[in-house]
Formats: sequence, structure tokens, C-alpha cells
Amino acid sequence: MTLNRAVIQSVVQRLAVHLLCALPLCYWLWQMALTIMGQRTTLSTDPGQILADQTGMWALNFLLLSLALTPLHKWFRVRWVTYRRAVGLWAFAYAVLHVLVFYWLILGGNLATFGRELTQRPYIVLGALALLLLIPLVVTSTQAAMRRLKKNWKKLHQLVYLIAVLAAIHALWQLKGDWGWPMVQMMILVGLLGIRVYWWLQRRRTGGRAL
Repeated sequence: MTLNRAVIQSVVQRLAVHLLCALPLCYWLWQMALTIMGQRTTLSTDPGQILADQTGMWALNFLLLSLALTPLHKWFRVRWVTYRRAVGLWAFAYAVLHVLVFYWLILGGNLATFGRELTQRPYIVLGALALLLLIPLVVTSTQAAMRRLKKNWKKLHQLVYLIAVLAAIHALWQLKGDWGWPMVQMMILVGLLGIRVYWWLQRRRTGGRAL
């Protein structure tokens, strides 16, 4: 009975995490539905740009959250770190949606225009590179991949730091006016990376292995 209760609790908690991560997507799907029905919504002014901005913002939000779970676990002994993989997968999902919205709703599904955007707008190159680097992390996010790759799995998944930097720069670089939340995201990222550098230096001093 105890085992069954623990399994049920784990399933419920994981389901809750996925539902919470899906809330922004559900909200914007609802706004899209209302817009299609002719009602005035937050998407009424420029649906493509608003959806592109929101999906990109939430992709980076969840990426930062996945990085924040380890410090939260170490400092406050919260068990949320076990959901880091789920949060990371949602970051990838929102990143893919971000690209699809940009391609279909802003560029009209024109591949040639997309190619020109890549060559003329360097910040798009950074965003595309961040998404491409996320793919091997998503593919190897399973327990089976961890067993096969062994020590190399951790080395591969340290790419997430570079991905987060690329994504944060992409978010800041594309803005022409309001830098509010993207600047906050960059500051959070600097803090999270600074924490890991500090841990790495501490382990070097004590003879432990680097992160």
C-alpha cells in the first residue's frame, strides 16, 4: 500500500507539473479561439508577433526554471529537481512553437523569406542555434540514454548553459524598445551561471570534481 501511494503521488505530481507548464499555451490557444470567433482579445492587434513573443518568452522562462531547480534543491531541500527534465522538455516545446509561429504567422510559410531572415538578422541565427542544440538534449533525456552515455551524458547536457546564453541574447537582441522582462531573464541567467561557477571553484579548492 505504501509503495502504491508513493507511485500515485509521484504520478499526480508529475501530471500537475505538466499541467502548470501547459497553462500559458492553453491561455493563448483560448485567446486564438476567441479571436477566430470575432471577439476582441489581446491578440487582436498583431496575433503573429504577440504569439511569437510569448512562446519565445516562455521557452526561456522554462529553460531558466530548469536551471534554477538545482540551486533550489541544494539550498532549500525541495524535491522539485526531479521535475527538471519535464520542465526542460516544455522549454523545447515552446521553442518549437516559437519557430513555427514565426515561420507561419509572420513569414507566411515562405521558406525563401526564412532563409533571408537567417542571413540578415544575426539574432535569429542565435535563436536557431539554441534550438538545434536543444535537440540532442531532448533526444537523450531518457533513462535509457543516461545508461548508454554514462559520464558523457552529463557532459552533453552541460550544453544547456550555452543554450540558455544564446537564447537570452536572442531575446534581448531582437527588441527595439521595452527591455524589461528580457533584461530580468538575462540577470537571472547571470545569477544562475554565477552560482555554478562558485560551486565549481569551491570543488576545485576542496579537491572535488567540477560540475
